[in-house]
Formats: sequence, structure tokens, C-alpha cells
Amino acid sequence: MKIALFIPCLVNQMMPHVGIATVELLEKLGHQVILPKGQTCCGQPMTNSGCFDEAKKTTLKLLNAFKGVECDAIVCPAASCLVAAKENFHEFDASPEAQAVIDKLYELTEFLHDVAPIAAFNKPFNHKISLQLSCHGIRMLDLATPSEQMGPRTNKVEAVLKAIPSIEIVYPGRYDECCGFGGTFAVDEGAVSAKMGKDKAQAHAETGAKYAVGFDPSCLLHLDGMMRRQKLPIETLHIAQVINAAL
Repeated sequence: MKIALFIPCLVNQMMPHVGIATVELLEKLGHQVILPKGQTCCGQPMTNSGCFDEAKKTTLKLLNAFKGVECDAIVCPAASCLVAAKENFHEFDASPEAQAVIDKLYELTEFLHDVAPIAAFNKPFNHKISLQLSCHGIRMLDLATPSEQMGPRTNKVEAVLKAIPSIEIVYPGRYDECCGFGGTFAVDEGAVSAKMGKDKAQAHAETGAKYAVGFDPSCLLHLDGMMRRQKLPIETLHIAQVINAAL
């Protein structure tokens, strides 16, 4: 498949290794990967703060970067940014061209589960990992069933990772509780955000896992800071890094 990468500004500026791992794993799987020029922020920090007019120009610049791009899918390794992009594109542009972009948007885990499943992994990942099921991914993209919902349970994140040889998957206590980042919440309510982050980091460490693995770079960045400050014996990895290491 021909895949256009949507690399959010947080990944580009603060976690470029996540973008690199995403490109590498997709190419190892035989996909053609392109990076459309002109990408910028999805507008989430501004729309989260109620600054919709200020967000419009930035959001439309990002949308225009993908309009008319010939590809089968647009893949993003950041759930919260993908959700924001979908919502903001709908809000600011009702054209068929915008809808065509929206219809091709997939978070990386979603793409690897729903659209192009991995046939087999080539290498083992000999580590215990604790899954970080971040809020936007499970509650807005259905990557896993949140604990407050009744009925059948799904978990696309575990389904993709459990096929890796020798991997051990565990979960922290209160497995789908927010880590406290929450975008601008971490700025507006810094003390509360920090306490939530410390608790979540500790919960991951208590599993005995070597890595806390998630699909949302912003949450992983928040948790990484808490783990290092508390000198906890656990590190963070993005799901793209784990998959890439096993291919």
C-alpha cells in the first residue's frame, strides 16, 4: 500500500525516534511511505483551550497538506493528535476533498489491526511490557474497550503485540485510568496532572515490566518524566519501536 505519514509536531520536535520507527516498520512490511510537505499542528492545544478561531488557519494548513495526495491511507503514530485532526477537519472544512482525507486517516495500531495486519514477526522481543491504554485511543478510536463499558471486550493493541515471539504483556492497576497529561490540562492543572502521572508511573513500575508501552507519544512523554524523576526501574517505549524491533 502507499501510505502518507501524518507526523504530529510533538513527535517531530520531541520524539523523532517514534516517527523513524514508524517509517521503518511500514517499509519492512512492504509499504511505500511518503511524507507530504507542509504539515503543521493539528490545532489541538488551541481547540482544547476554546481558541477555535485561532486554530482554524493552522488546522486548514495541515488538512491542505494531505488534500490531493495520492495514497491508500494516512497513518499517524499518535492517537490524540489523530482524533483532534479528524474533529478539527470536520469542524473547519465540509468539502468532499476534506472528507476524502478524513476517510483515509488511521492511527498506527488501528491501521495494523484493521487494514493491514502483520502476517508474522521475524524476531523475538524478550521483555515484559506493561500496556499504557491512553484515553483518546480507547475512548475515541476504539483501540480497546474501556472499563466503564459493558458488553464484549476488544483490545487491538494487545492483539497486534501478542503475536510477537517471547513478549510478555501485563497491565498496571486501574489499567485505563488517565495518566494525567491531558494536553492543556497538564498546564492548567499542573499539580493534579503531576500526581496522576506519578501514580500511573508507579502502577506501571509495580508490574515488574521493563517497559511501559503505549500508542500516544504525549502520554509516554509525561510518564517518562515521572519515571525518571522518581528513579523507577522502568522505561517507556512507543508501540512502533516494539513492532519495529520485532520485524
